[in-house]
Amino acid sequence: MVSRDTRVHLTVVALALAGVALVSQAFDVTSPVAVVGYLLYNGAVLAGAHLYLAWRGEDGLVPVAARWRFVAAVAAVVVLGTIVALTDPVSVGPVSSDGLLAVIAGTVAVGYLFAEARDGYRESTSGD
Repeated sequence: MVSRDTRVHLTVVALALAGVALVSQAFDVTSPVAVVGYLLYNGAVLAGAHLYLAWRGEDGLVPVAARWRFVAAVAAVVVLGTIVALTDPVSVGPVSSDGLLAVIAGTVAVGYLFAEARDGYRESTSGD
């Protein structure tokens, strides 16, 4: 039997594909609106089901708190990507603003991994 998580994820992916198809038809591939649409598509595919299930408070295969952490991490990276897409790079000393934003996105990703590892460790030791 297919889990609720899988059904929700497939629905979100189908809706995201429909949205990206509309954006592709309405805008030039390199326009800022299309680039933001593609970023939102990736965010929806990665975190859309988690957002929906967390909003409803459904644990399922993943605890609600972990869903919210994942949604926050993906949202932060999508926002950083949107800033990169919509602004021209600015030099900050020897580093461009795009490079700095990429480092911040990487820090968000590593921070998310550490938060999940810490939470998993605490959960595994609290049952003893």
